[in-house]
Amino acid sequence: MRQDMYKVIVERPRRGGGRKSEMPAPDDLEDSPRQEGLRRRHRSRKWLNENLRPLERFLASQVGRPWDKVYSELCASIDRRNTVQQHIHQHREDFVAIRVVEIDGELRASRRWRTHEPLSSSWSAKYYVHPRHGILLINHFRIDTRKKQRRQRQIAHAERHGGARPDLRVIDPVNQLHRIEGVWYRIEVAPLSEAGTADEVRIDALRRIPVDQCPVWDDSRKVASNRTLFGRHDLYARSKRQLNARELKHYRLSNDNA
Repeated sequence: MRQDMYKVIVERPRRGGGRKSEMPAPDDLEDSPRQEGLRRRHRSRKWLNENLRPLERFLASQVGRPWDKVYSELCASIDRRNTVQQHIHQHREDFVAIRVVEIDGELRASRRWRTHEPLSSSWSAKYYVHPRHGILLINHFRIDTRKKQRRQRQIAHAERHGGARPDLRVIDPVNQLHRIEGVWYRIEVAPLSEAGTADEVRIDALRRIPVDQCPVWDDSRKVASNRTLFGRHDLYARSKRQLNARELKHYRLSNDNA
C-alpha cells in the first residue's frame, strides 16, 4: 500500500461556498435581529470532497487475504490519531462488512446504523470478512441480489411498454441483439426463403440445429420458435457474435456476468 494514501484520498479542494449564495444584510438596521450566529447568512456551506476510489481499489486488490493483515497495512498508512485521516477510517465500513455473524445459515453484518443486516441486501457492503476464517471476500450475495432486481426492473419496464422483451433489441431488419445467459450477442437474421435449397443444410446459429427443424410458431421439444426468438416466424439466425466492450457502451448495455 502506498505511504501517501491519505493524501490521494483526502487532499482535494472542498466544494460549496461562495459569496453569491450568502444572504445579504437588511437595508434597515431596525430589521436586523438582536443576536445572530456567524453561520446564519451562509446558506451554501463547504463540504468534504474525498476521492475514495484509491481506497476501494486497494481493498479490491486485497481480496483473499486475512483481514487482520489488510487492516494493519491500512493503519500503517492512515493514522487514526489525525483528525483528517481518521475520517478515512469512518468510510471503511462503507466498503467492508467487518462484524459478520451467521444466523440460521445466513450471513449477516452489524453496521453503524443497521443491526444484523443480511449480506444479500442490495445496500450491504461490497466486501465482507468471513466470520470463521477472517478472510476478506467479495460479497457475491449482494451481486446476485442486484442482478435479480435489475432483471425485475427490466421486465416491469417491458410490461409497461407493450410487452417488449428485455433480452431483445432489434437494431434493423437484419441485426438484432440477444441476451443469452446474461451475455449480449449480435445476431444476424435472414428470411427462411434464403435458407438454401433442399440439398443444402443450413444450421441456425442461435439454436445449433438445422433451420428446417426449428419451430416456426409454437415452442416445442424445449426449442424456442422463430416467433419467440426473433419476433417473426419467417426468420432464422444466420450468424452470432458476442458484443465487445465498445459495442456494449454504444448500446448502453452490460453483461450480467461481468
